[in-house]
Amino acid sequence: MQPLRLRFTYTEAEYLSASRLLMRSETNMVVRLAAFFLLMFFGGILLSLVEVFSFPVWLVLLIALLFEGVFVYQVFVEMPRRYFRGNIQARAEYQLTFTDEGVWVQTSQIDSKLAWSLYTRVLENSGMYVIVYGKDARMMTAVPKRVFTNANEELEFRNLVRRQVDNRLAPTNASIDARAPEYVPSSLEPPDWR
Repeated sequence: MQPLRLRFTYTEAEYLSASRLLMRSETNMVVRLAAFFLLMFFGGILLSLVEVFSFPVWLVLLIALLFEGVFVYQVFVEMPRRYFRGNIQARAEYQLTFTDEGVWVQTSQIDSKLAWSLYTRVLENSGMYVIVYGKDARMMTAVPKRVFTNANEELEFRNLVRRQVDNRLAPTNASIDARAPEYVPSSLEPPDWR
């Protein structure tokens, strides 16, 4: 197989999308968010049992939901946005080279080769592939779908990632099919109807 080379720079929206996709896929993140909400709710209930702070249950629920909303916004939007804006490397031009041996990541400051055995799964949404690696601290190699020059290149990438990382990834998807070239007639001359 020929190496597949992709060159691009992340936009802030793409980086946020990849971060959210990674965080939503983590079951412990969902459990932590639920535990935080329950802790806030039951803490408010206990506080309302003290006569000085007598709050109705609906107000305690509303306050807990408000704190949960702020927490979710911070985790899913503000933290990744601050990281992207504050880290010059996140905004650098990336060159990713995918081969059967592994993934080669290059920027102006990074020159790293990662073996396929490090990667554990693949996540996908309408505009992004996120290849996840790491056990305790999850990290990612994010590939925006816009960087593929044609549907065949994206299909080659999907098949490589499917073979090397996660065979549950579908061999094709709707976004590739939607970008299939339109029908082009073999001749622009009308047929001879004599």
